[in-house]
Formats: sequence, structure tokens, C-alpha cells
Amino acid sequence: MMTNTIAYAVHLLFNFLQYAILIDVILSWIMPGKENSFTAILHIFTEPFMRPGRILQEKIMPGQMLDFSPILALVIIWVLQVIVNALLGALL
Repeated sequence: MMTNTIAYAVHLLFNFLQYAILIDVILSWIMPGKENSFTAILHIFTEPFMRPGRILQEKIMPGQMLDFSPILALVIIWVLQVIVNALLGALL
């Protein structure tokens, strides 16, 4: 019972992060440059995952018009999810 609850909570957390990134991307197309309290809160959650992609993209392809950091952020979240699920499976 407890293991299912923990695993489900972790699953919800990773889903939340994935949806937050997708919402952030869509809002950047709909309202570019607009900042409000919702987008500020959204950036608090998404920026730690998006920043490594932006840094890497700037080093590999400086001045690129398209931002590929959401793709890398989703890959990072997926890798973390696999690692955490494996650890939870081993511990619980």
C-alpha cells in the first residue's frame, strides 16, 4: 500500500513537470515576452530543466532561432524518472 502511494506520487510529480514544460512552450508561442504570475510560477518549476538545454544549445549552435531546450528537458525528466523508478523498485 505504502509503496504504491510513493510510486504514484513520484509518477504524478514527473507528469506535472512534463506538462509544465509543454504549457511553458505553448505559452511562449501564444504570449511571447508576456510575464504574469502564472508564467512566473511555471518558470520556477521548468527553468532548472530548461537551462542546461539552453546552455548546451548556445555552445553547439550559437544564435539559433529555435529553442530545443524543451526537448532536452523532457529527456532529462525521462532519465530521472527511469532512475528514480529503478531506485524505488529496489528499495521498496
